[in-house]
Amino acid sequence: MIGKQFRRNIVALALAALLPAAPAAAQQGGWQKKYPVVKYGVIPVETQTSTTKGMDGFLKHAEKATGVKWELYTATDYSGVMNALIAGQINLAWLSGFSYCQTNMDSKGGVEPLVAAAEPDGSMGYNAVIVVKTDSPYKTFEDLKGKVVARTDPLSGSGYLIPTAAFRAMGKPVDEFFKSPLSGGHPQSVLGVLKGTYDAAFTWTSKNDNIGNLRQMMNKGLLKREEIRVIWTSDPLPSPPVVIRKDVPADMRADMLKLFTGLKDVDMKLAESVAQGKTSGMVAVSHKDYELMCQAAADEREARKRKAK
Repeated sequence: MIGKQFRRNIVALALAALLPAAPAAAQQGGWQKKYPVVKYGVIPVETQTSTTKGMDGFLKHAEKATGVKWELYTATDYSGVMNALIAGQINLAWLSGFSYCQTNMDSKGGVEPLVAAAEPDGSMGYNAVIVVKTDSPYKTFEDLKGKVVARTDPLSGSGYLIPTAAFRAMGKPVDEFFKSPLSGGHPQSVLGVLKGTYDAAFTWTSKNDNIGNLRQMMNKGLLKREEIRVIWTSDPLPSPPVVIRKDVPADMRADMLKLFTGLKDVDMKLAESVAQGKTSGMVAVSHKDYELMCQAAADEREARKRKAK
């Protein structure tokens, strides 16, 4: 009997050796069985084609690390990605702080921040700014009274919410103090300034332009930094987070956290592709880090309701 059992074990081991090895994560079972495909959304900061190309390396690494397929989800505007996250069509998404807050409210707390990019020096945050052409006569935002100062998208924090709230608090409502059309996006705003369509525009950047629209445009050859000047800067805002649905399994959330925070140790370029700029790596964040922005988002929503009445 022992000899027969021994032979069976030998045969079983031999057959197992002939089978292709499954990825480590798949061998572990767990969340991978329920989520054989992870869908990752990114709000538009450049063209969909450029976004997809920039994410290729990260997606390949994520597939190898988790043992499941990853798909990128993009849309022409912020709401497309936000609504897909709320509806459960995607599992995670890189959002602005404001769009996270809106998504959190609309999903009744169904999403939460997972990670966000730290600056190269380890600090966090970014700023909304007003940019003008370097050779323009405008030195301060007061010089732009009555001029055309573009905002981007009503769901953008730096391109809409924060400027709207900040200038309302100063007693200078954006849509009264300036002429303030919507450009449709951050690159469009800055390109409009360069072309003379707008006198100025709101956009976003961070310390030394490490992260943000200005960095992305410079990287793509769309902007030379000496072509523009910043003449207004907001208070620091919390870094754009990667947001995850709360209904994903705990072991999936833990693996996603490990994946993103470990990017810097694998290849800093992967971390920079997720951060959309220069970074020292992705770090864990929570809703508490966005409470002030979420309160501003709630106040703005109420202000819009009152204005609509």
